[in-house]
Formats: sequence, structure tokens, C-alpha cells
Amino acid sequence: MSATALLLNIKCRKPSASTLRNWVIKNGYHAYVQVSSKEGNGNWCIIIDESVSIGQEKLLLVLGLRLNNWQFNKAISHQDVSVLYIGIASSWKSEAIEEVLIGVAKKVKVSYCVSDRGNNIRSAIKKIGMLHIFDCSHEFAGGLESIYGKDDQYMNLMKTMGMLKKKWVVSKYAHLMPPKQRTKARFQNSFPLIDWIEKQEKHWDILDPHTQKELSFLKDNEALIADLILLRNMIKEMSSILKKEGMNKDTLQQCRAILEASTTTENTRKYGLYIQKLWLHYDTLLKDNTFICCSDIIESYFGRYKQKIKSNGMQAITETVLEMCMWGQEITQASIKIAMETVKLKDVEVWKLENTTPSILQIRKKFFEQKGTKMAA
Repeated sequence: MSATALLLNIKCRKPSASTLRNWVIKNGYHAYVQVSSKEGNGNWCIIIDESVSIGQEKLLLVLGLRLNNWQFNKAISHQDVSVLYIGIASSWKSEAIEEVLIGVAKKVKVSYCVSDRGNNIRSAIKKIGMLHIFDCSHEFAGGLESIYGKDDQYMNLMKTMGMLKKKWVVSKYAHLMPPKQRTKARFQNSFPLIDWIEKQEKHWDILDPHTQKELSFLKDNEALIADLILLRNMIKEMSSILKKEGMNKDTLQQCRAILEASTTTENTRKYGLYIQKLWLHYDTLLKDNTFICCSDIIESYFGRYKQKIKSNGMQAITETVLEMCMWGQEITQASIKIAMETVKLKDVEVWKLENTTPSILQIRKKFFEQKGTKMAA
């Protein structure tokens, strides 16, 4: 609190937690409504995605990055983007997403849109004729799923590691147990498992006989594991290029060279063919252009927000979501002063009523506040 008072150059009693929360939300709201084409008067790349369910709702988020001064020499961070749209609904149909994109296009001058291949988002982008660049992370994960999604050996390996984790979680071997496997987007998050396997192999000689016996299934899957390690290295190398330098003729050629040099087994050759087929989309599109082709930053927003809310099944997305509009943005005494003077709590309340729904906890509380009757004997 003393830091806040010093920044604002004010003297006041210590405010309550509710007051501090309102201040943060007011600053987020101010940042959200201020973003417009007047800020930079240039071309924008927008990044769109919907979150997994949070309570009974899904969050649709649109981030924008000004292209005029973008150098294509680093991965996108929170400081580089602005939140252009926040939407909350139980589900997002293509028609609703289409309306959102039309609204965003009125707010800023959109050059192209980056997203995964989700049918609803893809359909909406196509309907309004917006240039669609596909997220490379999802493309690479899709290649893995195309090979291993129904592969019995791979599925059995994942199942065995899952069982081992449960077995070791409360044992003296807990420090060696595999990382948790995700049920959703598991192929996008397979690298930690592959890293864990590689570490066990590198330290095999110092593992005790019992641990080696428990991990003997790794020896039974050496060829599969060798392919997975090769694919991981290949994907990391290509991702490092595309996420920093963008997609253009030169970077695409570099990635194709990586594929050609690394596809030495049947499964890696299948993977190479899958990715090369996806990249045909860019052969006539690239010309002399460079495109952002990664939406990792939006996944970062979703992850950070979900960490801030309780995951007990009784929560909903609230007006606190406006806080994300301030993430990574420069906060100055002048900007805080403007937000405090121009944004009223009534403005936030109106936004809340128009964009959020009561949480399960609120609905439950309201229900049990009603006067009921005793059950008949």
C-alpha cells in the first residue's frame, strides 16, 4: 500500500482489499476501452483463441500486435500485445466469433489473423475473408497426433508412465516419477514426458536395480523413444526459427531443410510429409511477406488467468478478467491518474452486467436464501 501511495503521491488511510481490487479493475477497463486504430494508425496482426471451460463458461480472447514497428527478432511477450476483445459465453459458435472479428476490424486495421485450426474460429475467419495464418505450435502438435494418436505402442507407453506416476507419488521414488500428462492438448504438451524419458536413459547406470526394473518398459520401447526424441529436437529447432523470425520464404526453407535432414525413420518421414503438406498453403502466399505464425502468447494469457481463479467448480469468469489488459503494459503515475479520473465503478458494473454471468456459488447462495417448505413426513 505504501508503494501505491508513493506512486500516486497521495496521503490516505490503508484501503481495503476490495478497494484495491476495484482500482486494478478500473485500470484494466481503461486500458481495454482505449485501444483503437488511433494508437499507431498502422496495420495489426490479431491472435484469437477460446479457452477451455472455466466453470460453465469459455473465454474468447483477441490480442492485437502492431506490425509497423515489429522487427521479427524475438518471441512475442505480454509487452508486445494489447487486449482487443474479451468475451464470455458457455460456447462459441462461428457466427458469434464472426461478429467479434467484424467488431475488432472496426477498432483496428487488421492485416491478418493467427489462430489454430479450430472449426468455429476457422469458419468465422473464412466467412469474413480475413487472411488466416495458422499457429505453428498447433501444426507441429497435429503432426504428432496424426502419427501417434491411434498408435497402440505409443498409447501403451503413455499409459504405463501414468500408472508409474500413481505408484510412485507417495513412495521414496517420488523424485523420479514422470510428469503429469494432460488430458487436453496432450500432444502440444508431450515434450516434458520425452524430456523425462531422456533423463532416465542418461542416468540409467546410477539407478538402483529396483528402479531399473520398474523402468524396464523404456528399454522395450527404445525405437519409439528414439523417434520421439528426434521429433522433439526437430520441432524445437523449427519452432525457435518461426516463433522469433516469423514465417517467410527463408525461414520456411530453413525448416524444410531441417525436416529433410531429420526424417530418417518411417514415422519421422510420415511426420515430415504431414508438415510439408500443411506448408503448401504458404507457397503462393508468402512472396516477400513475413507473417507472425505463433499464438503461444494467448495460451500464456489463459494460463495466467486460470492461475488467478479458484478451480473448485464453483467459480465463473468475473470482471477481474479485465486485469489482463494491464499485463505487461507500462504503468505510470499519469496513466493511473487518468484511469482513476475517467473510469467510474458504474462503468465497470455495466460491463459486468453485459458480459458476465453469476457464478455457480452466487446462484447457489441465492437459491438457498429463498424460503422453502419442510419435506412431508
